[in-house]
Parts: sequence; C-alpha cells; structure tokens
Amino acid sequence: MHEATFLDEERERARETAHSTALEAAEIARDAEVSFLALTHLSNRYFGPEIAREARTIFSDAVVPKDFDVIDVPFPERGLPSLVQGGVRRGRDDVVEPEREEAVP
Repeated sequence: MHEATFLDEERERARETAHSTALEAAEIARDAEVSFLALTHLSNRYFGPEIAREARTIFSDAVVPKDFDVIDVPFPERGLPSLVQGGVRRGRDDVVEPEREEAVP
C-alpha cells in the first residue's frame, strides 16, 4: 500500500508537499519486488482510473481501492494479496474472490 496523491505531471508539486506520484509509487513497488500495489490518498482532482493507468505502466498489479473495499493479505502459502470490492459490507463467509480488475471504472 502506498499513497499516490498526484500523477507524474505534478511531480514537483508532490515533492513540495511531501507526497508521491503514482509513477513513483509503482517504481518503489517494482524495485521492492512486491506482488501487489494498492494506491491510496489520491488528490480529489483525480477519480482513480488515471492513477491506476499511470502506475500500471510500471507495475501491472496496481489497484486503486474505493471506500469499503478490502485488501486481503493471506499468509504466503495461501496465495497472493487481492482486492475484495465492497468487502467491508459482506460477512467473512460471503466474500467472493474477484478477478484482479481496476478498482475504479
């Protein structure tokens, strides 16, 4: 999980405000060799898809969760992390594993 307040075109503004761009977050995820990247803390000027698109140019398993989504992080022997859309609103037994898709249309 990493904040991605801005797109890369706002890199200077991100530095001035001690935030990251989606591209910077994706580069960190790639370099850290993580399996999944959830981007949060977006500026309200963005809706989500543009943040996800930019990050995916570097790191393909990047998502932008929406309110009430859950990131399921199982023990390594039980699989990879995944986005559970609307997971907070469901009971634990009712959670269905979605395919990895963009969290925000």
